[in-house]
Amino acid sequence: MNKRRATLSDVPVLVELRKLQLLDEGGGLPPDNELAAYFTKAIEADTFVSWVMEEENGIIATSGVCFYSQPPSYRNPSGRVAYITNVYTKPMYRRRGIAAELLSAVIDEAEARECTRIWLHTSVHGKSIYQKAGFVDLDGYMALKS
Repeated sequence: MNKRRATLSDVPVLVELRKLQLLDEGGGLPPDNELAAYFTKAIEADTFVSWVMEEENGIIATSGVCFYSQPPSYRNPSGRVAYITNVYTKPMYRRRGIAAELLSAVIDEAEARECTRIWLHTSVHGKSIYQKAGFVDLDGYMALKS
């Protein structure tokens, strides 16, 4: 297996794996063109970085991290934020430590950019991986219902 940073040529596979992830989580699917446009624009702007694991048959797992800024605060003095997303491993490759290795790569990326807040949302399936990496549940997050 080979771990590497995703490139623009990987966008079609990032789209495919994102859709599989959303289906596994029981959600609906956004249009392919919206996913492709997001990945293309964000990779070009370096506001999204994805690490992938591949075998001879192609990419089998992915992880991603979005970078943005918010006003500095007591808990986030730099205002730099890393949001981990798009962590997905094809079912036949699970439970081999692949997701944990890719998670470590995106955490390293966030720390190298001196992000003082690294966060994510998790499905039930991924919670233990994040807990082992040091993430904790935080109550109090709310979102405007659309």
